[in-house]
Amino acid sequence: MFELPIVFVPCTRYGKVGYDVRDRKAPEVSYGFVWDHLGDSKWVATYPDPRRGYERDVPGFANRRMAGLLLYRFNKPELSGRKENQ
Repeated sequence: MFELPIVFVPCTRYGKVGYDVRDRKAPEVSYGFVWDHLGDSKWVATYPDPRRGYERDVPGFANRRMAGLLLYRFNKPELSGRKENQ
């Protein structure tokens, strides 16, 4: 069975109740925060920023898994292997 590279830890951030997205192998590493916008099944991914008020929200995810994976891939991108045509 496929195991996600992330785990969801319940918490409250930015005045919202949601989940901290953490690395499965290194739980001290946080990739961001996901939360359910008003319970209408539209999850929001929040990019962290050390400056208060500068965090960024990306809304519209169908579930917390997809929102969490966006934050994970943003922080740990993988190359596609494609070469540019020159």
